[in-house]
Amino acid sequence: LKPARGPHPARRGNTRRPSLRLITSAMATGARVLPKASRDKLERERGLGLATKTIASKSDIIEKEAAELAQAGNLKGAIAKYYECQAEGGNVAHKIKNLSSFLPYEYLLPKAGGRR
Repeated sequence: LKPARGPHPARRGNTRRPSLRLITSAMATGARVLPKASRDKLERERGLGLATKTIASKSDIIEKEAAELAQAGNLKGAIAKYYECQAEGGNVAHKIKNLSSFLPYEYLLPKAGGRR
């Protein structure tokens, strides 16, 4: 039988510390630097990402107007705006379908300028 030893070395409270020589040699090597071609490629990609601006299309503007109408409770007006947006090339068929499903219950929705 083997004599009983203390806890597993990795579970001991005070594990070995790295030597001072090991720490100083790691610091002497310095930080890793990517090759010049990789750095240039990253800079070009970053530049492209920052230089491109998103311009709102006409369909985006119409879609925003339709969302405001729907928020105010004007479902028929919002659906009409969404159809206009779809004619401009917007991908809003799912929104038209969702709003159309609420049309039978439109009378239950609060009116835009109603009593408070």
